[in-house]
Amino acid sequence: MPVIRLALAQMNTVVGGFAQNVETLGRFRTQAAAAGADLVLSPELALTGYPPEDLLLKEGFIAATGLALEELALDLNLPPLLVGTVVAEGAYGVKLVPSSDGRDLPLTHRADSRAGHIANALVAISERGIEAVATKRLLPNYDVFDELRYFHPGLGAHTIVNVAGVAVGLLICEDVWTSQGPAAKLAAQGATLLVVANASPFARGRRDEREAMLRERALETSCPIAYVNLVGGQDELVFDGQSVVVNEVGDVIARAGAFSEEMLVCEIEARASEVGTPIDTLYARDESRTKAMHVNHVADPLSDVEEIYQALVMGTRDYLRKNGFRSAILGLSGGIDSSLVATIAVDAVGARAVRGFAMPSRYSSDHSVSDAVELAARLDIELTTLPIEPAHHALGGILANVLDSEPSGLTDENLQSRIRGVLLMAISNATGAIVLTTGNKSEMATGYSTLYGDSAGGFAVIKDVPKTLVYELCRYRNEVAAGDGDPEPIPLAVLVKAPSAELRPDQFDDQSLPPYDELDPLLELYVEGDATAEELIERGHDPALVLRIARLVDMSEYKRRQMPPGVRISKKAFGRDRRMPITNAFRPDTE
Repeated sequence: MPVIRLALAQMNTVVGGFAQNVETLGRFRTQAAAAGADLVLSPELALTGYPPEDLLLKEGFIAATGLALEELALDLNLPPLLVGTVVAEGAYGVKLVPSSDGRDLPLTHRADSRAGHIANALVAISERGIEAVATKRLLPNYDVFDELRYFHPGLGAHTIVNVAGVAVGLLICEDVWTSQGPAAKLAAQGATLLVVANASPFARGRRDEREAMLRERALETSCPIAYVNLVGGQDELVFDGQSVVVNEVGDVIARAGAFSEEMLVCEIEARASEVGTPIDTLYARDESRTKAMHVNHVADPLSDVEEIYQALVMGTRDYLRKNGFRSAILGLSGGIDSSLVATIAVDAVGARAVRGFAMPSRYSSDHSVSDAVELAARLDIELTTLPIEPAHHALGGILANVLDSEPSGLTDENLQSRIRGVLLMAISNATGAIVLTTGNKSEMATGYSTLYGDSAGGFAVIKDVPKTLVYELCRYRNEVAAGDGDPEPIPLAVLVKAPSAELRPDQFDDQSLPPYDELDPLLELYVEGDATAEELIERGHDPALVLRIARLVDMSEYKRRQMPPGVRISKKAFGRDRRMPITNAFRPDTE
């Protein structure tokens, strides 16, 4: 049987950054040439960056995509490239499902829209230019995906190209997930190797799901499958890479690492076939140059907590880098959340680019400041102390003229938090540094945060991380440091003390919330599992606890709408995943 040497370009794209993406694709293609690759496979929408969202509604964006594709096609004497991009109907013979077939149509195709029909495509390029185009057939419209808003599925026969005597069937992401779907049709048409371009966002457990699915599809089609995935952060989403190749019985024969760019080179044995458009080029392997090339490397999978930590680091790094922020600031309270965010930030952009601010109030304990000082010393970041008591006293006096007394209770607690937010945002304005907020998912879910206070900032690093997982991530990071012989970044005192906002005397979180080990599992069921309060009670959970948590979550939707973006690490994060109405009469006590 023929053997094809395939290069999977696990690349980090920039949405709308055509020049950067063309350069990155060229770099991978040149590396693939040196590795003697017969074919280079890029991720889904690698040319545009993913997801481009409503940029796809702009005619100028589609035109710019076409120009970038033409630029790629000018590269000569390099291996053929399969590039993920957008293609308009009619270009290169592309036919799409028409508006009159009765399907629900994307907003792009309304009568008043100026945009034309477009497809999510995989384009085959050789030295002769554009050889073939595959269009995505199954358009996901769930979780974070909105592809029916933008794309039409392709029509006609599925696309097969002949490379080095192997019939290579072209698929895009969702097309490979469905049993008896496009993958099976390609195999029936004569494909002997399936390649899949993907932009599959990271979520806990997603790698195992992908590889289990690929095993099912390989057994169904009797074809080896090469699955390249995007890597990098884009707003809330993080793409983990972990591109993988399985043989015809679903065994993993190559796997790229997680959360880093990589060219995975794999030699794949596949049945010979004459089916498909030939895209062989004049490029020939120089075996003398490629004998030492390590192929079919299988990277070890990361543990669950290691994957999550790396996702948070990459999501933070890319948000800052791609949006032009050179530094970050945050409030350091000596608590567990700010300690984790500071550590992630240092791992993401380096200690010199991170600055902490301790902002004690009249209620702050001595250990809050000392723990913040110790953390900053271990992370080697600059820490500045800004006591907020003068501002607290002054604003309290101003409010007393309106309220007839000094502010107290929740009003006074929130006032302190908002003073801190004002200071950080002012420093951000003056320095250009982005403010990292430190609230976690448990707090976001229950509304245990202050609007325009601790929620004020540009990026919420751990907004999708429950409190119990915060502790787990801190312990993991300390273990990594200890294993490397380095000082543990997070002081033991931070890990063992009871969590508190310290906005009033003797305040602790469990005075306002259930214990986190009880809260977090029910939040996961209610928020990520979409269970109703009634369903949770029927499953045997404590009715009073369930109703309390459900009310807290439901009443806090208006707050969550005003939170900054943050890294998504679960299968349902607040924001683009979970879109609940703010005005909502469906309450647990009325079910």
